[in-house]
Amino acid sequence: MAVVIDLVSPSGETLWHMIAAPEEDGLWRFERIDGRDVSRVGYSVRVHWGEVSEWYDGCNHCGTSDEGMRSCTLQACAEQPYDRLYFRFSRGDPAIRVDGDWMVMTVAGHSAELTRFTEQVI
Repeated sequence: MAVVIDLVSPSGETLWHMIAAPEEDGLWRFERIDGRDVSRVGYSVRVHWGEVSEWYDGCNHCGTSDEGMRSCTLQACAEQPYDRLYFRFSRGDPAIRVDGDWMVMTVAGHSAELTRFTEQVI
């Protein structure tokens, strides 16, 4: 039975996580920050056990292991207009509220609307 579960479970996920994970866990794509459309930039995050564990800013990818080690790609990238606000959500400690396939993150007077997705871009 364990072999079958390993074959169908997402990479890196345990059976316990698949059963007990909070509803906000998964991949999320930013659609709007403070009401402005940012969907074309490609901002996204992965939430694991209720905390942002990986993020993609449209150019570079960063992730934090379960042990707290961070690794990032280091491409030279043109700064986008909303990068600084995006970093507050991806590297800060945002409040998270989920409603179906939508998630709202809030931090220090700003809000972001995200949609759940399954495409592996992170």
